[in-house]
Order: sequence, then C-alpha cells, then structure tokens
Amino acid sequence: MRAQAHFTIKRGRIALDLRVLRQGTDAQCLLSGGDAHIGAAALAWLEADGTQSRLACRPGHREDEIALHMAQRLALGLGCAVCVSAGIHFDGITREEIRLVEEMAETLGGQCLEFFSGGLPA
Repeated sequence: MRAQAHFTIKRGRIALDLRVLRQGTDAQCLLSGGDAHIGAAALAWLEADGTQSRLACRPGHREDEIALHMAQRLALGLGCAVCVSAGIHFDGITREEIRLVEEMAETLGGQCLEFFSGGLPA
C-alpha cells in the first residue's frame, strides 16, 4: 500500500488539491487551491472520550473551519492523529464559490477515507 496519496477536484474556476503523507502512524495533509499558502493548520487526534483538536489560523484567513473539520473527520476515519494545513485563495471569490469550496473539500476528505479504507499503510 502507498504511504501517500494525491486527490484533486475542479469545478469551473475552482480547483482544490489534497496531498496526504504518512508521518509515522499519523497523517499530514496539505489542502490548497488557487494561490496556495498556509492560512490555517488543524491537528486532531483520538482519545478515549472522543476526538481532540487544536487550531491555528493566520489573521485575515478563513480556512480554519475547513481545516478543522477535515482533520477531525480524517482522524476519526483513519484512527490516527491528522494535521491539515490549508491555504485556499481565489481572487474575487463569491459566496456561492465559497460554499462550493466547502463542498469540494468535503468530497476530497471522502475520497481520502475511501482510498485509505483499510487504514494508513504501515
């Protein structure tokens, strides 16, 4: 099994890219779109009472909710700690396109979970 994966999705002018790298028994994910950068980073892990998480976001950036949701979802689905670094920027993005970005990020997360349905490779 592979220790890394790459997923892409495009709808109109909006394209997102998710790279997943195995980091020991955990996963490091890079989510980008448009002018790629790091706007937010979320770390999620499992504990006996559920998922725990931490979030860091640069001032003026709005990727925090997408990064946090993806990290939590992947940590639960993969059964490991997951760090998602996200940077998405499209000039003049509309509210409709923002909703599209959120939907597309959700789709990428699902593709990742399906790809690693047996868990991350050892």
